Amino acid sequence: MLARLRHAAIVLALGAAGLSAAVNDRDMGDGLARVRLIVATRAASVSVTVAGATIASYLPSILAGPAAMTVSRTGRALQLSRNTAGQSAEVVFDVILADAVPGTALTWNVSADSSAETSIEIYAMADAARATLVDRFTATSTSSQFVSAPELLPAPATLAPDRFLPRMVLAFYYPWYTVETWQSSQLGDRPLPRYSTDSQADVTRQAVQARATGIDAFVVSWQGHQGGAGAGPGFNDRRMQLALEAGRAAGIKVCVYTETYVANPHNDPAAPIDPQTLFEWLADLVDLFGSHPAYLRVGDRPVIFTYAASLLPQPRWAEVIARLRSTGRNPFLIGDFSRSTLLDLFDGEYQYTNVFSLGDTLVDLNRTESLRVRTINLLRPGERRRLWVASVTPGFDDSRLTERPVAHVVDRADGTIYDKQWSAAIDTVADWVVVTSWNEWYENTHIEAGERYGRAYLDRTRVWAAAFKRAAKERPTIEP
Repeated sequence: MLARLRHAAIVLALGAAGLSAAVNDRDMGDGLARVRLIVATRAASVSVTVAGATIASYLPSILAGPAAMTVSRTGRALQLSRNTAGQSAEVVFDVILADAVPGTALTWNVSADSSAETSIEIYAMADAARATLVDRFTATSTSSQFVSAPELLPAPATLAPDRFLPRMVLAFYYPWYTVETWQSSQLGDRPLPRYSTDSQADVTRQAVQARATGIDAFVVSWQGHQGGAGAGPGFNDRRMQLALEAGRAAGIKVCVYTETYVANPHNDPAAPIDPQTLFEWLADLVDLFGSHPAYLRVGDRPVIFTYAASLLPQPRWAEVIARLRSTGRNPFLIGDFSRSTLLDLFDGEYQYTNVFSLGDTLVDLNRTESLRVRTINLLRPGERRRLWVASVTPGFDDSRLTERPVAHVVDRADGTIYDKQWSAAIDTVADWVVVTSWNEWYENTHIEAGERYGRAYLDRTRVWAAAFKRAAKERPTIEP
């Protein structure tokens, strides 16, 4: 008992008194600038990077080139590829730079696959509707470097992302447990107390506990009306109704995340995603649950998380979403993908878990995604602000699941893995944070109280959630 108390003892060290819960301007993005590059070349491929600032987000437009030519859309390099060598190609890159110091020069690095002439025009765009030419450079080698004039970054810099408040903490919730489930040999831990997600009293107790932990919403797994393999018709709808009623009683919100990888007529994970089934799922979710008083909404739009969204190609997603809009349904869609591959279509981005990325890799990944998602709307006047949702996971262990040929294990390291995930989410200015998970016991990502860890992760979550919502830079201290 004493060991558990020592493990769970958490002190919030906020240092500065009277910190506001509002996000300050510096939190929302430092040193942002909007610039335009026009790259013209006869080389087959060209890559442009910058030193002295960070490429946060950009949008490319092809002005000239063969049909097979491609341009990059994300990352820290502006790339033109698959041009026909010797043929003229021209691309416009509208770019948001971060970490840019007004009145300083930037160094541009140009790499090409040949010494064919490449020219670059660089424009300042303090006004998104007006581009002012600052520099023009010409390269005639495979590797060149140019320094742009200080006028490229006008002072003072006033560009900043719109605020997306309030900050929220959500948790993925799984409704597939019965009392008999806890006898499974595939579980490495079990909850205290044991429960059934088919019991209103049990689900309401969980929702009350989540609210006390600082969680604002449950994101409930949903697999269509068939209910998933072996679950039977109506399973998901019934469990979702229980979660919504629990949310109403406890004072938290509830929304759905679709198990998109089984969105086909037979809920078969080996079958491809069926766009018609996916459309029906999303339409039904809006119609059946979207108007419930406990359902999570952004404005008047019901929120739907879509797991593994990148499994469906962008053109098919465009068709599905266009059909939804044409019927008057307008859900707020947050997709599970990376490198913003679907950001044109979706309202927000998340990754289910990044627990396999640690240390500097995790911070860099979160910052890259956060900057891109929160600034891409600044490239086009009137564009909607997208939402960046950072995931935090205490650990991972699916080694007991016999159907998985390869085990994935990340030890919790007495809570330090979870702490680093939270720290990275706050450092990189997430709009929302989603906990993976409240109760995925099979993969051992749960924070719910159990036999193995007691309440340790509920206590940690409460402290981190409070720090995140206060938009503070100070870190909670975990006592030994």
